[in-house]
Formats: sequence, structure tokens, C-alpha cells
Amino acid sequence: MSDLVSEDHILARIASHFPNEGPDVLLGRGDDCAVLGVSGPLCVSTDLFMEDVHFRRSYFTPEDIGWKALAVNLSDLAADGARPMGFTVGLSLPPDADMALVDGLCAGMAELAAQASVPLVGGDLSRADKLHLCLTVFGQAEKTLLRGEAQPGDVIFLIGRTGLARAGLLLLEERGRAALNEWPIPCEAHLRPAPRLKEGMRLSRLAADWGREKGDPTCGRLGLMDLSDGLARDLPRLVGPGMGADIDMPMPHTEILRFMRSRNEAEPVAAAKRHAFLGGEDYALIGTCSPELAVHVMVANAETTMLGKVTEGGVIRVDGVPISGGFDHFAG
Repeated sequence: MSDLVSEDHILARIASHFPNEGPDVLLGRGDDCAVLGVSGPLCVSTDLFMEDVHFRRSYFTPEDIGWKALAVNLSDLAADGARPMGFTVGLSLPPDADMALVDGLCAGMAELAAQASVPLVGGDLSRADKLHLCLTVFGQAEKTLLRGEAQPGDVIFLIGRTGLARAGLLLLEERGRAALNEWPIPCEAHLRPAPRLKEGMRLSRLAADWGREKGDPTCGRLGLMDLSDGLARDLPRLVGPGMGADIDMPMPHTEILRFMRSRNEAEPVAAAKRHAFLGGEDYALIGTCSPELAVHVMVANAETTMLGKVTEGGVIRVDGVPISGGFDHFAG
């Protein structure tokens, strides 16, 4: 039998996991609205995290679910170069929910929230057939880093790795949590991605400093987005309408190569590169910048790989071959 006595009981337990204050919080949880102190443009992002769409409870622990629900939202702030200021949670609990589930969700979320120094400022609670979470995050950037403004000749760069989370998803779907025993790195990449907030904020600061140094805030183009749907689908979004890309895929992570060999791929390196290009849910950062800024981008973040250049015509070429694909929530 569920031990969820009442809505107030559940809310009190949720509140016990999170502080109700923060440097930007003028009024925390408990009133009709929280109040944040904002000194300029506010970056806002919302993501749904739904059972059997974005996760399965058969291999996600409650702590994993809480962590990832917040991580995917914080990754959007990282893509804008924003510093997190607060977040809200809409939580819909299924009939079999108990306090252990609520505590686990909150523990995983609170662990990441503490690392990111981001307070919970509000939310809502309801019933549903399955477990659903809807999070909204708020942040501010020194200079917002927008996608879709690249020009031909701009450099394309990647911060992080691609393909690990996709390998982890395939393994977890096939083997459940037993996959963690043999494949901990790709499975953890899928279950608990790390939003690259520090890297995004460094690039925001770089773009702002460059504009001040040149006396022109529009100079030194620098755009950024996070990789949620894979390079195949996100690259066109990054470079913008009418633009294409010519990139060389770097050597994939050794665990992706091992994964391909475990599947008896005749050409494991080529298969691993194809897998890494399709990717999905890596939450690495991909960006474009003017050639004059490229070396500064690499200095700002050590784990940066230069992939190639923006081109005209809308065609994406990988290792010289036109290619397309990627993840779509509404595809069959």
C-alpha cells in the first residue's frame, strides 16, 4: 500500500531535500510565486521527462530519474552560456508511487542541484497514469550564445564526446541494469549525463570579453547548443537555414569501439563513427565561431575538438560524404 498520505505530506518531504534560498532568490517556495532578482535578460527553458518516453523505471533508479530530469534542463542553460538561478518541478505521480520513489527522485535531483548551486523555487504536484516530470530552469548569461547565426567559413567545434549515451541506451534496453556490470561508462552516460555549465559560462564570458575588447558587442561570432538529438539532427539547427557543414568525425571513445566489436561489426571504426554521429542524449556542447575566435575557444575549454567548417548550400558532409538522420520525438 502507498504511504503517500496527502499532498502536503509529499510536498513537505520534497522540501526537506532542497534549501529554500539562493543568491538570486528574493522569495522562495511557499507563496503563490517565487521571486528572483534579475539584472538583465533571463534565460528560460522547460523540458518534459516522461516514463516510457524518456526513461524506463525498469533500469532507471528513482535517483537516476531525478538527476537526469534536472540535467537535461541545465544543459539548455549551458548551451546559452547561462548561470543557473533557480528551477521549478511539476511532478505527476502514478498509482504505485510511494515515499521511497519520491525520496529517490528528490535525492538524485538535489545531488545535481547542489553541484550546480541551483535552488528549487517552486512547482506543482498531481496524479497521473505514469511518472512524469516537467522542469523549468532560469538563468542569466554575460552574453547569450545563440544557434543559427553562423556564416560560411566559421569553425565548428565540439566540447565533450558523442555516442556513449546511445550505446548505453541500447545496452540498457537489451539487458536492463545488468548492463552496468560490463558497460558502466556508456550506461552512466545515458543514466546520469553531466551538463556542461562551466564550459558554457566560460564561452559566454569569452564572447562578452571579446566584444568589449573590440568595442563592438556583435563581433567575434560565437554560437552554441547542446547535443540532445545527435549531431545528425542538431548540426543543421546549429548552423541555421541555408547553411551546411563539412566535418571530420574524430576517433570515437574506446568504449564505443568496444561496443561495435562486441556486435561483430566488420569495420568497427567506421561503424563507431557513424554511431557517434547519430548519437543522442550526450548533452555535449557543439558550437560555431569566427576563425579568429577558434584558438580562444580551445584555450577556454580543454576538452574541445575542432570538427570542421560551416558551408553554404545546406548540405551536411561527414568525412566528405553527405549524410542525414538523427532522433525525432514524433518519428515512427
